[in-house]
Amino acid sequence: MRLGRWVIAVLFAIVAPAFAQFDGPGSTGVSASLLRLFGTNNAFTAQMEVQVLGKDNKEVIGTPMTFTLLGNKIRVEVDLTQMRNKLQPDAIAQMKPLGLDSVVSIIRPETRTNLIIFPKLRAFVKLDMPPNEAEAFLRKAKIERTTLKQEKLEGYNCVKQRVVITDDDGQKSEATVWTAPELRGFPVCVATREKEGTVTVRFRKVQFTAATVSQFEPPVGFTEYTDMQQISLGPGVKYMKENGTALKLNRKPAATSSKPAKATPPPATKKKAN
Repeated sequence: MRLGRWVIAVLFAIVAPAFAQFDGPGSTGVSASLLRLFGTNNAFTAQMEVQVLGKDNKEVIGTPMTFTLLGNKIRVEVDLTQMRNKLQPDAIAQMKPLGLDSVVSIIRPETRTNLIIFPKLRAFVKLDMPPNEAEAFLRKAKIERTTLKQEKLEGYNCVKQRVVITDDDGQKSEATVWTAPELRGFPVCVATREKEGTVTVRFRKVQFTAATVSQFEPPVGFTEYTDMQQISLGPGVKYMKENGTALKLNRKPAATSSKPAKATPPPATKKKAN
């Protein structure tokens, strides 16, 4: 297992890993293994809090999100101004002026696509999911659960379990999961151990209400762009001009010498002939 990356268009290079991806590389940051932990709870909306803890058990990155699931379709809404990022604290300063700080990611394994939507810009891009990643969402897997103990978490009397997921290719994914029997056996917390530390995903305010199919489609009236460069240079720059915002570039001050400047010698004067 490894730390997965929350890749939302321009965040490819700016935002560090956001939550655990149990199996294989992906472009969405949400793994098929995470979805399998929900069991029969495949239609709900919840507030999701993601935390990345360093080896010293202190938070490195943390961010709240809104997570919606309908079958295999996933919708994640993020307000990046709420992100706590100690690795790159100035990352949001590069995105907010362009209107890129409000992001919606929609994952649709059946159509092998991932939509990245920027509500402030009324713009979106459509990314192709790698075939093996899309298939991972659709195929079945073996799930083994080992009960560790009873523990109260997020206000529920939870069953703490060690969960091992084995896919068709024999690849195993492991996590510690706290499920709440009084909440339809919903996993209110998932934790994975990574080389970089620990990643936890907590779910709060879970509502078992099916979302409408339209929530997983491009919004009406939004313009599709081929890539993030087009969005940044097109509606991004337009948003910046209309709202009077500007990018904050981190420029180092010019180096100054501690040594006193050398005095410039006076120009030589010609001697008069006797």
